[in-house]
Amino acid sequence: MLTCLEDIDMKELSEVFDPKSQDSFVSLYLDTRRIDEKFVEKRTSICRSVFKINRPMLDNFDKTMETIKSYLAKNPKEEGQAGLAIFASDTHDFFKAYKLSLPVENMLIADSSPYIRPLARLIDDYETFGLVLLDSQRARLYVVCSGKIDFKKKKAKDIMNKHKKGGWSQARFARLRQGAIDKFMKEVAEDVEELFSKDHVIKVVIAGPGSTKVTFQEYLSQHIRGKIVELIETEFDEAEHTLVSRAKEVVIQDEKARDDEMVAKWREEILKSGLAVYGVTETKVAVMNGQVEVLLVDKDHRIVGWICEHCQFLDTGKRAECPYCGGDANEVDVIEEIVEFAIRHDTKIDFVESNPLLAELGGLGALLRYK
Repeated sequence: MLTCLEDIDMKELSEVFDPKSQDSFVSLYLDTRRIDEKFVEKRTSICRSVFKINRPMLDNFDKTMETIKSYLAKNPKEEGQAGLAIFASDTHDFFKAYKLSLPVENMLIADSSPYIRPLARLIDDYETFGLVLLDSQRARLYVVCSGKIDFKKKKAKDIMNKHKKGGWSQARFARLRQGAIDKFMKEVAEDVEELFSKDHVIKVVIAGPGSTKVTFQEYLSQHIRGKIVELIETEFDEAEHTLVSRAKEVVIQDEKARDDEMVAKWREEILKSGLAVYGVTETKVAVMNGQVEVLLVDKDHRIVGWICEHCQFLDTGKRAECPYCGGDANEVDVIEEIVEFAIRHDTKIDFVESNPLLAELGGLGALLRYK
């Protein structure tokens, strides 16, 4: 069964780490659209070569990889699957596997905790959205999670369109027809409220012909209206995959615009010495203190550093021993560690693409709740 990104407990993953062993967790990401059969074997061989000088770590790695390979053999690719993420450790009796409808870059990483930055990026890029397609007497509701249609519901009502001769007056017919349309719109709005609230919909797109989609907004609660990002003009019978693709593009463009707005706000706060920080040191401290409202991360930026799994002190550069508690200092991607700290504090994370200012200021920054 494919996993919706919204159903992955990122906080649980972020809180898992080994304070004693440097590399006891294996994180495997696979692009299952075009499986590179040699990739896992090559990375396994490289990691084993590194672990040969430490027998307990090698034993854990070998047993963990046995479990992972057993899972891969027994769980073939599913229809619609494009990616796979696995986090495992034999020492800690830990195993999580997520079949994804989205592709991921092939990675096999051994670390003191699950490597979750790629998942966090996907969650930021592919927010769950709701799509409403309707005219005056038909409606289709979709929930699009992880880039695929997770749920859909149809509704139709036979609303009279022609005035019968010798019957009601034209005015009475119009009133009755409008009343039927009004009732239908209310029913659809109730379905939207129930479905989109239950499925953690972040954004809403409304599509359909003419003015119906505009009028429909009046029947929605303020909560749902606040999530609407676009109205799409289309015929009701447009092909489903075409319409969903159009809605996806609208949501992606809206996210990019919001990222640009967030970076612009961050820039303003920096210039007036306000509620903003930038660079590794200040951002790390603010995240760990729970001060951050939004963490801004350059999508492709990486910073080599170290972390003491005993006292959780994090810094750039390289060290063999923590200067504060004497614990082992493990080499890490500093941004990955800061992302994990942010998730533990329920902080919103925006992965920003190709922004010169963010890149210039260290690839990392934050808008603060307070100083």
